[in-house]
Amino acid sequence: MKNSWPARSGLLAILAVTICFAGCSSLPTTSANRAPGSVAYMIGSPSSEIVAYSTAPDDKGSSVGTLTLPPSYWAGPVATDSSGQLYVAAAVNPIDPLNMGDIFIYPANSTGAATPSRTIKLNSDEIAALAVDPTGLLYVAIAGNSDPTVTVYSATANGTATPLRTLQLTNVLQVNDIAADAEGNIYVAGYMSPENAIAVYPPTATGPATPARTITLGTSNVYGVAVAATGEIFANICLGCYNTNLAIEEFAPGANGAATPINTINLNVASSWTIANGGPVRLDRTGNIFTSLIQLNSTAPSSIVVYRFGPTATGNAVPTAQITGKYNTFFALN
Repeated sequence: MKNSWPARSGLLAILAVTICFAGCSSLPTTSANRAPGSVAYMIGSPSSEIVAYSTAPDDKGSSVGTLTLPPSYWAGPVATDSSGQLYVAAAVNPIDPLNMGDIFIYPANSTGAATPSRTIKLNSDEIAALAVDPTGLLYVAIAGNSDPTVTVYSATANGTATPLRTLQLTNVLQVNDIAADAEGNIYVAGYMSPENAIAVYPPTATGPATPARTITLGTSNVYGVAVAATGEIFANICLGCYNTNLAIEEFAPGANGAATPINTINLNVASSWTIANGGPVRLDRTGNIFTSLIQLNSTAPSSIVVYRFGPTATGNAVPTAQITGKYNTFFALN
């Protein structure tokens, strides 16, 4: 899978790469994956530390604090909600068969050895992505050993909570990212049979779910997805994919099938680097567009970079801010 965690797959296969997150003050309630974007949370090394960096262009990625997970936990996918709470998928290392992983929910702006205000017991180390919709519902994508699933929890779920519903993604082979809009539509980006795609599931989908529509991408890989309040869909895509031609592609609301993007932002790295992998896409409330990449250099360790682009960016636009990460391409805005 794209973002592997500590010891095997899902949450516990991610120790191999670098994780970037975002979150801080408060989120608007207008759209999934939208926020002011003033802070980026990135998993450090050790991966039990989440380091917060400012995304303001003038701050040049300066650190503004660190959140430390409970002992023995390593962090993975993250999300935020309209009150600024931070949701962290965390796996136990070494693996504990009785509790392989949880979701910790932290109050906004938590730092230090903060105590989660809630913990959802999932007993899974295979969480692939998280999303929270504007009503506060939590969406959890689990990779699984066969068909992946997306489980939906209430805004107050705690402990061994019973999910509101669970989608069985029968046509999906690998989930790379998910998003949810104000109506509760779920956008699943990843590898499907027979090609990479973004599948859109209706708010009532449950069980062996069928997408209402699917944006098909042919030979291109898709790593991340976000949805604007006005319905536009943004995706981190490896065009034709040889990990040398990555871009953010924007699709019109209601896009379906082999849709033509309405805008493309090319993702470029310095000449001494090459792109190894893509990451999530997130939007802030003023329309700035964020994404992450894993970049490689023959004489240096791999590096994670989070780019911020302005709302009107197109083509070979220069990022308005850039932050170097520590561990994985996961990130979320707040």
